[in-house]
Amino acid sequence: MYDAIIVGARIAGSTTALLLAQRGYSILLLDRDRFPSSTLSTHLFFTDSLSAFERIGVLDRVLAIDAPRLKRLRFPYVDAPFAEVDGRDFALCIRREPLDAILVEAAGAHPGIELHTGARVTGLLREGERVIGVRYQEAGQEHEARARFVIGADGRHSLVAREVGATAYEDFPPMFAWYYGYFRGVPLDDPPSAFAVRGTYPEIGAEYAASFIFPCDDGLTLVGFGVQASAFDAFRRNHREHFFGGLARIPEAMERIGDSQLEGPIVGTGDLPNFLRVPVGPGWALVGDAGCHKDPHSVQGMGDAVRSAQLLVESLDRWWQGEIDEQTALAEYHARRDADVLPMFEFTTGQLEARFTEEEWKEFGRRTWEDPALARARVAAMAHAIPPAEVYSEQAIRRVLEGRGVGLSDSGPGQ
Repeated sequence: MYDAIIVGARIAGSTTALLLAQRGYSILLLDRDRFPSSTLSTHLFFTDSLSAFERIGVLDRVLAIDAPRLKRLRFPYVDAPFAEVDGRDFALCIRREPLDAILVEAAGAHPGIELHTGARVTGLLREGERVIGVRYQEAGQEHEARARFVIGADGRHSLVAREVGATAYEDFPPMFAWYYGYFRGVPLDDPPSAFAVRGTYPEIGAEYAASFIFPCDDGLTLVGFGVQASAFDAFRRNHREHFFGGLARIPEAMERIGDSQLEGPIVGTGDLPNFLRVPVGPGWALVGDAGCHKDPHSVQGMGDAVRSAQLLVESLDRWWQGEIDEQTALAEYHARRDADVLPMFEFTTGQLEARFTEEEWKEFGRRTWEDPALARARVAAMAHAIPPAEVYSEQAIRRVLEGRGVGLSDSGPGQ
């Protein structure tokens, strides 16, 4: 009998497991994959993730990976340095093979965590409406395990979410399709930056296209190209040809890529739904992409994973220490999770922009380019160095449009 069973051992799952184990709880951590292994991910992460990695004791190993410290975000709508948090003012882009391996190894080494990789969860155990454990297959054998709580950290197609019928109350179809590959020999900006640029690709009916260029580990650069969701079917019929054909239509991207060499395949997907799910119920909760998934163009996934883990662990610990009851703990996590992710979810899905006229939104963009403090604040909010609602909310943007700024001085984030 464990305190918690966690389904999924990548960033959300391992972070949750280690935070709980640090508090003395017993954890069974299951993942169908073996590590190191890849997963689809643009894997750019900010200081919120770095702070979480420090809390679970893996930051030194993460920083020892040879990846450029990215000092600036250069996106189509903002160009500013990263804010300093806990003495760190940079982002990192590290492939999931080495990054996830560090987290899984740390979890497996903790005496409070029993780790099983290559273990595929097939269903949940219940007593009435309450989840009390899982069924899983490992090495051809069927197993059952029980716990007082089960946590789904198993991604946007979460089995846990499906089994409990977790309802989506914010649900938007895919916006874009993204493909990427790793290139060697792409020169760094000065200072090293995470770069993205917009374009078009009319050959497949894409009025919107974009490229991102993120320097990552092992001397590689992650180069991506994406199109609006309506062009996904045309794109994937020959995704390699369209990847390079689309990049060729974006001069700012090609100038950086130059004659660098692709290493490995071009991979990607258009299966990128946007949703918030009810993340709690009797005996269960969801963290990371299992509970909230959004298009990666706003680069929120890895930070969402570690922050949701932290929020859930805090509420579970208060319940298990007798400070509050289960219902209060789960309601607290649900409310705090939503407050944390909703501002950037609404920005990512266009809900925030829709509250303004086209002229007002363009004016917000113009002021971002003219006001360095506003640009720094937008990047700080994206990285959760400040609460995102301080910038990405209707009230905050109207304050900007009225000439009252964002309430941040020249010595604020990023200065």
